[in-house]
Amino acid sequence: MKKIVFATSLLVLSFVAISQDNMFVIYSMKGNISVISNKTETKAKIGGILENDAVIKVPAGSIATLICNEARMFSLNKPGNYPIGSLKDSCVVSKSSVNANYVKYIWSEFTKAHGSPEKNRKNYMANVGAVGRGDINNVWVDPRLDSVNYVSGTIPLSWKAYTEAEEFDFKLYDDSKTKVLLAKTVKKKHVDISELLKLIQPGKIYYWSATVKGEPENADRKYVHYVTKDNYVSFYNSVKQHDASETDAEMNFRLGFVLEENHYIAEAFNHYMKATQLDPTNSLYRFTFMSFKKDFEIK
Repeated sequence: MKKIVFATSLLVLSFVAISQDNMFVIYSMKGNISVISNKTETKAKIGGILENDAVIKVPAGSIATLICNEARMFSLNKPGNYPIGSLKDSCVVSKSSVNANYVKYIWSEFTKAHGSPEKNRKNYMANVGAVGRGDINNVWVDPRLDSVNYVSGTIPLSWKAYTEAEEFDFKLYDDSKTKVLLAKTVKKKHVDISELLKLIQPGKIYYWSATVKGEPENADRKYVHYVTKDNYVSFYNSVKQHDASETDAEMNFRLGFVLEENHYIAEAFNHYMKATQLDPTNSLYRFTFMSFKKDFEIK
């Protein structure tokens, strides 16, 4: 099984000579996949761009997964020679695909030059608004923590401060946003969700806020949904499906991205970590995991 290799040379490509409407990149593969281009046959490479006149050869027992036009992933799992120009019908995009933004992200990593790929994932995630300070200028919450789907484990509900304040008032509310279930003063810029487990119940929605101690209460409430395990398993199974050419490391990295995008922070953490353990030499996995932990104040 091949591994994704994010080589520097793949990030400085020029597409001036490519004129077809559809473009294809090799995402993953299993077996002895080769490519015929300009009458020359070479071993296929992860991240390789397939030009319109190329032919990809898939021997028996092999699988190649391609990305088309940055938003469609599909597999060639039957033996044969596939002219790239004949694969345009495979570029039809399903708008309901939960992996669509991940595919765009990986396409970008393979084909565009940028300095910090592990942080670029934020630009490809839906439901992430612009950073705003709300009505209290000294405290704001990262937009990705505006909504949290919690199932199990432990994650911090964190915020930033624009002052050197030493204490903060944290409040937890019920689904009415008015009834206070917990009020406490803390010296750190987060409250671990494990501290709230005696007050919250699966299947219910809660809200929270943080304010510099002594300042007017912040009216901006952040959303926490305590998701039941059955509902989470149903969602997880819908996104876990993958083709046989995807390595365990690739699958875990993809699931980390999709779960983070859907606000399952603790579960995303576990899959990002698993990806780095399975493929410790992959710099994208490693730096993404480090960036993720920093973003969410996870130690």
